[in-house]
Amino acid sequence: MTILKYISLSVVLISLLTIVSCKDDTEPAPSEIEEQLTALMNGNSKWTLGNDGVTKDGFDVTSQFAGFKLTIGNKTYATENGLSPVWEVSGNWDFENENRNQIIRDGDTSINVSLTNGNLVLTFTAGAVPTGGRTESVSGEYQFNLVSE
Repeated sequence: MTILKYISLSVVLISLLTIVSCKDDTEPAPSEIEEQLTALMNGNSKWTLGNDGVTKDGFDVTSQFAGFKLTIGNKTYATENGLSPVWEVSGNWDFENENRNQIIRDGDTSINVSLTNGNLVLTFTAGAVPTGGRTESVSGEYQFNLVSE
């Protein structure tokens, strides 16, 4: 009978130790910001102009951005045919106030972000730089309609 008690006690102890030593292998779900970052990085693919192209103050200016491509990295970006100062060749960005739909580019340009069904829409106001007559023609509200390359 004593042996049966020890065997029973051993089984209970081993069972308890097994249950206690099991750890939860599930990883926490990514935050909305992390999900948006992953989506914006687009699997390291470039974003190119979609059918709706580019508008400035409501007017189509897609022809000024022919061949435009945007690569978004982890808080960095690079462009091709970006037309400075609207888009510099490269720079940095971050989420503004932890808002997944608002980013700040190069420390001073606030950009509204809409990403649905593989379409990326970026809306922002580009400020003018004092470069003569071109100043007024560059400044304004831009909307870039992009798709994955």
